[in-house]
Amino acid sequence: MTLLTNPVLPGFSPDPSLIRVGDWYYLANSSFEWYPVIPIHRSRDLKTWEFAGSFTGPDALVELRGLQDSGGVWAPSLSWSDGDFWLVFTVVRGFGGPHKDMDTYISRAADVAGPWSAAARVTTTGFDPSLFHHNGRHWLVNMEWDHRPTGRGGFAGINIQEVNAAGTATVGDPKIIHRRDVLVEGPNLYSFNNRFYLMLAEGGTGQNHGIAMMRSDKLFGPYEPDPLGPVLTTRDLPTHALQKAGHGEIAVGHDGTLYLAHLASRWAERDGKQYSVLGRETCIQRLAFTEDGWLRLEQGGRHPDVEVHGPQPAVAPAPDGDPDSDVSRDPAGDPIQETEFGGFTPASDADGGTTVGWPWSTLRHRPHADWASLDIRPGWLRLRGRHSTDSFFEQSLVARRLTSPDVTAGVTLEASPANFTQSAGLIFYYNTASYFYLRTTVREAGGDLVDGDAPVEQILEVFERDPLTGLRSHGSVVVEPGVPLRLEGSINGARAQFRWAQGGNPLSPIGPELNALQLSDDHGGVLRFTGAFVGVAAQDLRDRSFSADFTDFRYGTGQAGQ
Repeated sequence: MTLLTNPVLPGFSPDPSLIRVGDWYYLANSSFEWYPVIPIHRSRDLKTWEFAGSFTGPDALVELRGLQDSGGVWAPSLSWSDGDFWLVFTVVRGFGGPHKDMDTYISRAADVAGPWSAAARVTTTGFDPSLFHHNGRHWLVNMEWDHRPTGRGGFAGINIQEVNAAGTATVGDPKIIHRRDVLVEGPNLYSFNNRFYLMLAEGGTGQNHGIAMMRSDKLFGPYEPDPLGPVLTTRDLPTHALQKAGHGEIAVGHDGTLYLAHLASRWAERDGKQYSVLGRETCIQRLAFTEDGWLRLEQGGRHPDVEVHGPQPAVAPAPDGDPDSDVSRDPAGDPIQETEFGGFTPASDADGGTTVGWPWSTLRHRPHADWASLDIRPGWLRLRGRHSTDSFFEQSLVARRLTSPDVTAGVTLEASPANFTQSAGLIFYYNTASYFYLRTTVREAGGDLVDGDAPVEQILEVFERDPLTGLRSHGSVVVEPGVPLRLEGSINGARAQFRWAQGGNPLSPIGPELNALQLSDDHGGVLRFTGAFVGVAAQDLRDRSFSADFTDFRYGTGQAGQ
């Protein structure tokens, strides 16, 4: 057997949906406001994963422009039926108050790489949907949201509704099959041993998160809860390595073993407070039936294991170099060193916008050649400046997930901003309210604000954006125009630090040591659901004539200097 080390997908990879089709396990995750929409990985052994596709194709369109932070695509569920992959997911267009404005869609594809069919809106009832394919019929299982001040407090229960054979519309009315006094969401239905098992996420997305198991002899219930309580949680063990454990789905292995994919977070600590800078990550556990027919963790108890025995692949991995081979590295294994912008491929109008450049991501819209190009200057990524780093619409930002508590990233930048509205640089980004940005721009010479055509000087500075303190500038230095800048930043646990160099000089620190925990799900006092990213960005808040060139991007895990 293969020994898995959790998390198997480190970094921002929440709400995992796991299935097995043939020799492959497929894993889909939430993407929220980020592109590619719904990243999907595959593995033969649950340990070594490769990017396999996303919700993409000429007809697979999701409009995310203008959506608030942590809105967008929530909790997709991947399934297989009638020779196709099925995806069901919710686009949350607004949340935070009593109402949640949202639409749930279903799409199908013969391959997870697409093209996916046009998404059919099937309900606006709730979020965290899944599909249950049983005896030739298809059922949408969903939570129901109640916005009324005299209602059921938001989480109003779990309902089920039939879907037509094409997956394009619901049939009849939804029927509530389970209600509880505690917060429940993320429903998934399974049929084992002539019983129906309803698995739920419970307790919210924070420290109280967990997974509950129900069962019934009838599809429509009633469903009785496991008398021993949650099947998975770490709410009662704050020292466990995998915190916030919850929200999962089950896949059946070749030999009948049941594998549970679930989310969890790893803590970083500062001043006695705990934060998850990497966001919610994907983990794997084994499940087994008890003698009286309950489905629980194979190791006993309700706490996840960090190390888990995975399956023996039914088919041995192909040799390296084979186009169907597994990914060449374990994302949770040895230190990673990756360079340049490998895999990033901006789309053009001619290709219908179906290109995806994993591991790179963009905010609220796909990368496009009209603002991101690798062709204009071979060996360099050119970004045309657009909206600010606070924009919900058109940011020129290309970034990748942080996958380790200790990371270092660097890039060489050539840019000639002409006024203070133009800037470019290296960014650690959580959302529009939380980021650290080492950027070059210009200011009036000598730092004095004067009217007219005063001379300007090019500078390098650190922008710190925090929801509690606003936008601050640190450590500005004057740089020589026309000479490439080397920018580097590192995060080591709770500490973040930028460095810079120019003209062959050694790297020097710039700005103070920053509190990296500001880039976490747990900072700021509001619901935040995405992990931290690192990448490059460019802005032009005047006429979008400014562009910046980037090369020699390097990303590595492990502490700086190692």
